[in-house]
Amino acid sequence: MRDRRRSLADEPLAAAGAAVTQRLRSLPALRNAGLVAGYLAARGEVPLDDLFAAGLACDFTVPRVIGDDLEFVSSNPRGSLVTGAFGISEPASGDTAPLGDHDVVLVPLVAFDSRCQRLGQGRGFYDRALAALGPAKHRPRPVAIGVAHWFQRVDNVPSHPWDVALDAVVTDRELTLNPVGLLSEM
Repeated sequence: MRDRRRSLADEPLAAAGAAVTQRLRSLPALRNAGLVAGYLAARGEVPLDDLFAAGLACDFTVPRVIGDDLEFVSSNPRGSLVTGAFGISEPASGDTAPLGDHDVVLVPLVAFDSRCQRLGQGRGFYDRALAALGPAKHRPRPVAIGVAHWFQRVDNVPSHPWDVALDAVVTDRELTLNPVGLLSEM
């Protein structure tokens, strides 16, 4: 999956970003959000540039790696950037916002399945960040939406007790809802 993603040319990446933005903008959770955690695409991930420029009435943060954790930095997502952990662009500065203060978190991934289980990059950053908030039924947490290319869907993603299922996954071709996720209640 990583190789297939990395091999995408600029035009298909831009088209995927535009299609994903259109789907995301149709979701009430995003339209009604005040604070959204996005990401800066790397290595063929679906770019969110169109979403950042869409004029939504929300503020965006993007992640920055600090040790084994993510912090979410309020900033112009294309403002002053530095090369951070793993060669991924990160904001050079900006105020941080706790993940629990977000309404939506957009999560990049390597693969996903119909249950909205995701395979990440293998370091567990998003799983740790979401798990630290506790189960949605015990405490409000952001709606977690995976963002992927259509070809990243697989039959089954192995899951472990520490993995956190997404509430939905948006691709350039479809929206997959987790039947027990937060979006199933909206």
